[in-house]
Amino acid sequence: MIIALTRLMRLYYSLPLSLGMVVIVAYIVGGDLASVGYSLVKAFLALCCCISAGYVLNDVCDIAIDAINCPNRMMPAGRVSPGAALICSASLFAAGLTMASFCRWQFFLALSMISAGLIAYDLYSKRIGFLKDILVAALVTSIYPLAFTLAKPVETSVLKSLYIFPVWLFLSALSYEMLKDIRDIKGDTYGNQKPQSTYCQSKQFKVSARIIAVAASFITVLPFALGYCRSIYLGCSVAAIVLALFSLKFPPGRAIRFIYAEVFLIAGGSMVDLMVFSGQIN
Repeated sequence: MIIALTRLMRLYYSLPLSLGMVVIVAYIVGGDLASVGYSLVKAFLALCCCISAGYVLNDVCDIAIDAINCPNRMMPAGRVSPGAALICSASLFAAGLTMASFCRWQFFLALSMISAGLIAYDLYSKRIGFLKDILVAALVTSIYPLAFTLAKPVETSVLKSLYIFPVWLFLSALSYEMLKDIRDIKGDTYGNQKPQSTYCQSKQFKVSARIIAVAASFITVLPFALGYCRSIYLGCSVAAIVLALFSLKFPPGRAIRFIYAEVFLIAGGSMVDLMVFSGQIN
């Protein structure tokens, strides 16, 4: 049961996103994470718990749809009951917000709003059509304003890159969700009394998802071109563009893996670049 519940938490999403917030904080304070102290650890755990809670609740809400799209998932396969999953989700939300209360009040308030957004998405996403993709992209990108609640910005060149990265992440998350919609259209259509997923079948939607993914990857070059990041980041940016272009060769279900890898690569490369060249920050 514990292993099954852990799988519902989607740690391969919640952990990287939470670490992404740490990278953003590092850029906010010019690489001096020690200035943030242990509150960053508490904030990381709090965010990870709330994101994981959202994923567990999503599986509860989508159990009928997952029975078609992903019958091997924990609940459709009967390995976790909906009741146990609901208790797990509520416990994770409670734990996350409790830890957030020991951080700055601004962080607690922001995470509470994000948690409310996650719950609203899980309950109503299948009723709002394409807006759900925009909502997911917005929720993912919300880690940027969330990070700003943890520390006072230090005026450095790398800080300016945070005007660019949110645009890249929003578009990457949007294309990811659009491609997922295309992949999951069979179950999504079945799961709605008034199907709203037919828009995913249009050629324009499919082409748009691909174009957005590639366009987002090229945006990653800007922080280097403007002098905010350096050579290590540039290497990761080029690799991200290659991944985005390579994803065009594959169907949506496999293409999203390349976008996931791209996001992971840019986040990790940004952090390494900052650490290696911290002495050159002005």
